[in-house]
Amino acid sequence: MVLAETDASPMHVGALLVLAVPERRKPSLLEAVRHQFASRLAGRPLAARLQEAPDGYDSDVWIDVDTAVGDLPIRRAAPHDALDDQSLRKDVARRSMQRLNLGNLPFEVVVYDALPGEVGALYFKMHHAVADGIGFQTILHLLGDAAPPVPARPAAVLPAAAAWREAADARFVAEAELRDMHAAKRRAAADALRASPLLARTQTPVLKLTGPTSGSRAYATLQVPLARVKALADALKGTVNDIFLAIAGTAIRTVLQGIDDLPDTPIVANSARSYRRLDHGSFGNRIVAQHPHLATHIADPLARLRAIQDSMAVEKQRTHFDEAMLDAPERPFGARDRRLAFADRVASGRAVLPGNVTISNVPGPGVRASFAGFAQIANYPVPIIGSSRFLNITSRRSGDSLDIGLIVDASRLSDADSVAAAFLDAIAEYEGMI
Repeated sequence: MVLAETDASPMHVGALLVLAVPERRKPSLLEAVRHQFASRLAGRPLAARLQEAPDGYDSDVWIDVDTAVGDLPIRRAAPHDALDDQSLRKDVARRSMQRLNLGNLPFEVVVYDALPGEVGALYFKMHHAVADGIGFQTILHLLGDAAPPVPARPAAVLPAAAAWREAADARFVAEAELRDMHAAKRRAAADALRASPLLARTQTPVLKLTGPTSGSRAYATLQVPLARVKALADALKGTVNDIFLAIAGTAIRTVLQGIDDLPDTPIVANSARSYRRLDHGSFGNRIVAQHPHLATHIADPLARLRAIQDSMAVEKQRTHFDEAMLDAPERPFGARDRRLAFADRVASGRAVLPGNVTISNVPGPGVRASFAGFAQIANYPVPIIGSSRFLNITSRRSGDSLDIGLIVDASRLSDADSVAAAFLDAIAEYEGMI
């Protein structure tokens, strides 16, 4: 997550949290948020900074740091005369392109206390290196009112470079057999995939929209009752995720038709599936990439849904092979070599992963949270766009709704709201079939 980051593709997980804030309490919202974080950060992965190992000999590590209220990266948005919903989303889109400095705390919060009506908002972003989408939801819970405050604890002290290298040497020797076992497991998984033509993936098509991702973004949000999507899943014999992918695929088909850029082969999505187990803990990234196609070449909506389900079935069969290729034990200078390889890939402009778009459906709590004493109205994702893609649609469950964030490369699709409108039209189209 750190090495794949560029100025055009910052790698952080984000949320636009909309809160119910009475007018009389808006002047105190900033301090309430600061104290909420300060009372719940100690021992959490946000209370840390990233430290590179000397000479890239070992993996980088997270180091616990003090979290005094005044030092937290939590600030008020610059005041606006009329910060309405549109200008709020425009401001969030702009801030989403500002990279985090991992030499400091790996998060940032912007507090919006000048919105019209009895609402306030927080734009909270956290570097993807800290946790994946599910881990981010866990962190939101630990920072919310449902989790108790935690006691402060002292900052960690790193060993000197020589002592660090000596400890790494001892670990590398002890893990030599484990590295050999993993290498054999990886080779076997790769061989098995090559020998399974039925598990081959759809080739990512080249569009007029294809090319290096720019540093410009447009952002839109949607809140869809979960009951609507569940009703479609029951009626059309699919899962909620199947329906979400079909709705997204239908919306993308509409948008591409509108700009005369719909290919004869299906658009490919970059998505993720969690393979987190109890022994993995709650944080870090435990995801395997999936690349289902979205059947955008199929005109009939039901046939499109069935084709997406077939594509997802292939991806699910692939995932245990893909998992075998992850979580390799560290080796001497492994961190340095990865850094050099990613630098070469980023400089060349090659995509890190396949796919024209990113589509994610992240689990979330069945009840709405509250934060610093304010009820949460919405938990909209603020997604990232990976290298060479032009769109990300991410949903999170929040109580009885799916809260959806859509972000586009504005140099290619200038209007995120048109994608959101196409998404709503796609829901209505599928509802018209039942």
